[in-house]
Amino acid sequence: MRNRKIAVALSTSLMAAAISSATHAEDNTWAIEEIVVTAQKRAQSSQDVPIALSAFSNDMLKQVGATDFKGLTKMTPGFSVAGGSDAFPRSYIRGIGSNDTGVGVDPSVGVYIDGIYASRNGGALTDLMDVARVEILKGPQGTLFGRNSIGGAISIVTEKPSEELTGEVSVEVGSYNNRVAKGLINIPLIEDTLYMRASGNIQKRDGWQENLLGGADGYDRDRANGRLKFTWLPSDSVEVNFSNSWSRYDETSGYLDNLSFALPFPLNSKTSDINDKKVVSGGLNLFGNTALDVAPLEPRLERSLRDHSVTVDWDITDNLSLASLSSYRTYSTFSSTDYDGTEYYLLNNEGSTEFNETISQEFRLNGSSDNLDWFVGLSATHERNVLDFKLGFADFGPLSADVGNAPINGGLNFSEITHVDTSTDSYAIYGDATWHVTDRLNITFGARYSEDEKDIKWEAPTTQANGASGFSGAGFTLPSLFQFVDANGIPDPSQAQRSDKWSDFSPRIVVDYALAEDAMIYASISKGYKSGGFNSTPNPSLSNFLRVTPEATESVDPEEVINYEVGIKSTWLDSRLLVNASVFALNYDELQVRQINGAVVQLANAGEASNKGLELEVRYQLTQDLTVLANATWMDAEYDEYSVNGEDLSGTPLLFSPDFAGSIALDHSYHIDGYGELRSYISYAYKDDHLYQEGFEQESYGLVDARVSLLTEGEEWEIAVFANNLTDEAYINSYIGQVSSLGVVGVYRNTPKTIGASVSYKF
Repeated sequence: MRNRKIAVALSTSLMAAAISSATHAEDNTWAIEEIVVTAQKRAQSSQDVPIALSAFSNDMLKQVGATDFKGLTKMTPGFSVAGGSDAFPRSYIRGIGSNDTGVGVDPSVGVYIDGIYASRNGGALTDLMDVARVEILKGPQGTLFGRNSIGGAISIVTEKPSEELTGEVSVEVGSYNNRVAKGLINIPLIEDTLYMRASGNIQKRDGWQENLLGGADGYDRDRANGRLKFTWLPSDSVEVNFSNSWSRYDETSGYLDNLSFALPFPLNSKTSDINDKKVVSGGLNLFGNTALDVAPLEPRLERSLRDHSVTVDWDITDNLSLASLSSYRTYSTFSSTDYDGTEYYLLNNEGSTEFNETISQEFRLNGSSDNLDWFVGLSATHERNVLDFKLGFADFGPLSADVGNAPINGGLNFSEITHVDTSTDSYAIYGDATWHVTDRLNITFGARYSEDEKDIKWEAPTTQANGASGFSGAGFTLPSLFQFVDANGIPDPSQAQRSDKWSDFSPRIVVDYALAEDAMIYASISKGYKSGGFNSTPNPSLSNFLRVTPEATESVDPEEVINYEVGIKSTWLDSRLLVNASVFALNYDELQVRQINGAVVQLANAGEASNKGLELEVRYQLTQDLTVLANATWMDAEYDEYSVNGEDLSGTPLLFSPDFAGSIALDHSYHIDGYGELRSYISYAYKDDHLYQEGFEQESYGLVDARVSLLTEGEEWEIAVFANNLTDEAYINSYIGQVSSLGVVGVYRNTPKTIGASVSYKF
């Protein structure tokens, strides 16, 4: 369509109609909702896309209670997000993910906001504010989306400015003194030419986790987000969108509980009880020397994010268009945590500050004809990461040799620092073409060629101080510059700098066939790729005279996966019943895994892994007022070749990959004459036993969420009450293994039951 002004004027209303339509005008029956997605870089019904995906409209996000993409794991089996602190979330899809969040490596699940890659999950995990929809695509998505989406992609699409003067304000209160205020306004500044949309929210909440040794309560909230967007229509065929967003977090994150403690010292029983909301996290000296006690470390999360982008869409002809996506993104994060989760001072992240700057440019040419839809794209990305890290840990030798062991550092605690600087340049050319062979048969070919170059520099201090000076400034955990040695063991500061580059060609082929008007089967083979990386903080080897050998700083190989998939997408019973299913098998090579070998933390390629599974999605409009939604996945994900510390772990399940996970929800609406629509939504999500680290398993659990709302006749006012984790289920959602060589394992638990109420007004 050439007339861009008409397109913008109608886009909001057409999308709303596509998403919320529940009736057929022709026969006055009801049908399930349809969601329009852009997974293949063109607007399509999700039922016409031959990819396994879960799509959530803005309305569904509200019912589910998802404030960020972590909240969608309950309704997307096969998708998990680990991490007790939002500074370092780790996403897994179909067992593919990364347990290393350092600056030397990349995530395995890509996050895209309005089509632009958010390079690191710590900067991508923001509140879902004024969002049109979220698409979670499973399997490699490098051809359609971009770099480092080997496991899948999370596509967040925000609302665009439109020609209507509209707005919304809402307030929310809830458990632990939770207070949220949100607002948005859409203003047509110049008729048919310039529109503006502004949105923002503020949240404050008291912490729900008490540290019995004192300090701030864990998991409080202090967040603010804002976004300002402009749409400019300089001509009938050109649309320019400007977007500026910012986000600020300043809060206490979570304290750890302790799952395992093998040291011969007494331990408070509360440290291992994840069923309550209390912890015993402190800095007591192991040997009772009160002079070496330190105050409990307060876990912190402070983040400031800025995101600026310009997208230009030009309809060159009726069948040819050009898009340009330009972005500049920065964020800075500070975090701290006590790694062991006990009352003792063992190992602390005293402060980790990460700065990220990303500049990206993409050009995409789309075309269509009677029997071909295609696009070809070029992209370039420059990313810089800077990490300052301070680690504190105890001297495990007592003050007096009479106690049994001589002190290592005179009984004094250690304090070590490092500075890491990385730079990544990535270039790619990619394309995708769908050939409509017949009215029913389509064949899609896609491919991506990528080049990645990564530099890393460990700017270690000349000598470590504050406790390590007794060892001539050598670091036990974070090295000094003179500890880097060459292949002959001779100190060589130039070894503290590395560079490597990788290239890859990743194709995909998809065949889909329409069995009937509302039923399609498809089969696909796709390759995924994630660039190589470096260990962010190489450790000195205690068995090699505290040296950092060249092997410790070498790059790891890229990850590769081949994904085979057969699926069906179908609707039945006059579009009242939706049944989608997919069977997949993937072979995964060179997994980049963060390993703990004794006292050394390193990044390594794990070898080979595989996963075979079945995914099922069902939606049934049981009556005009009641919808049943169900999702399930069965997986058999394991390492085929993997060893750590000489132990063969072949056959061990992949992390965060339960054999079964599923959810079911009931969505009921009831019209009350003179008042409006009373809507009730209740869901149950179940996850089977799964590993969060080799040797440590989380037992199965189920979560119940519910929401009841009243929408007035004119749809201006909505009043809602809701509850998350209604049964107050307690489980572990992340594992910290930094002290596991001593038999000490810290874990984060989940958020307990919360309830709340909200009021919103639209105009």
